[in-house]
Amino acid sequence: MVESHEATIQWSGTALMAQRILAAADRPHCEAFSQEEDGETLVSVVVQHTKLQELRDIVDALLVDLADIEESA
Repeated sequence: MVESHEATIQWSGTALMAQRILAAADRPHCEAFSQEEDGETLVSVVVQHTKLQELRDIVDALLVDLADIEESA
């Protein structure tokens, strides 16, 4: 049996920011989706990898990109 590791990042806010987050999450081992709820856009990004260190590296890089998006808003 192959091990699998998973991390989920969830965010809510404007549709414009959601589009930028979805674009940033368009990378290998990431699955991102969004939905509208009560005037807000909810974004979930699920990162999966068989190696824990690789998962961490992907999540770290994604969080850096998301911080840059947030700071530029």
